[in-house]
Amino acid sequence: MRILVADDDLVSRLAMEDVLRQCGAPDIATAEDGASAWRLLTCEQCFDLLCLDVRMPPPDGLELVTRLRAAPALKRVPAMLITSTGDRNTVLGATRADLQGFIVKPVGPDTVIRILRVLAQLDAGILEPAEAATARLRVDAGRHARYVAAFRQQIQTLAGLAQELATPTAGSQAKTAFVQKADTCRTAALTLGSPRVEQLISDALGLLAEGRPGAERAMAQAVYWLNRMTRRVG
Repeated sequence: MRILVADDDLVSRLAMEDVLRQCGAPDIATAEDGASAWRLLTCEQCFDLLCLDVRMPPPDGLELVTRLRAAPALKRVPAMLITSTGDRNTVLGATRADLQGFIVKPVGPDTVIRILRVLAQLDAGILEPAEAATARLRVDAGRHARYVAAFRQQIQTLAGLAQELATPTAGSQAKTAFVQKADTCRTAALTLGSPRVEQLISDALGLLAEGRPGAERAMAQAVYWLNRMTRRVG
C-alpha cells in the first residue's frame, strides 16, 4: 500500500507516518508543501490514499484536491484532509471536494481507527471481498480465484493497449482494440464487484473519445490497485 502525506509541519508528518504504518502502509511518500506533493502526483507513481494538510504552502490541501478532481487521469485517487481546525468553511470545502474524510491533529488511536475504516471501504470498491463474491456468484473459493486471476490479466492487457495508444505511431486499429477490450473489462469489473476499476476504465475511454492524453495513467492506477488486492485472493 502506497500513501502520500503532505504537511509542512515535520512533527506532524512523522506522526502521520507512524499512524499509517500501524494501518499496514509500509510505502509512504512525504511532501513538505503542496507544490512538492503535486509533482509526486503527476509523476508515474500510483497511490492508494492521499493525506493532505489543509494549511500548508500553496497549493494547500483543498486546492490540491480541486486540481486532482479536475484531472481526468487522477480524479479517482482517494484523499483525506489533515486539519487542526473544525471551522465551517473547511468542512464545506471538503464536502465539495469529494474527500474520504478528515484526519484531525493531533493524531492518536482514533486516527488509526478512522484511516483503517476508510481503507477498508476503498479496498471493497477495488474488489468485492471473496466471501461476499462467492456467495453472490454461487461459486467456490477456487473458482472465484480463477475469475480474479483472469480479470487481473485482462486489466494488465488493457493497460498495455493504453500504453500503445500513447505512442505517436498509434493508429485507428490500436484505438479499436482498446475500446473492444475495455468493454470486456468493464463487464468483468461489474461481475466481480470492482466499481473503482470500472470507473477508471470509463475514464480512459472518455479521454480516448475526447482525444485527450491520460488513458494510460488511468489504467496504470487500475493495475496498481488490482495487483495489490489480488495478492490476497487464491
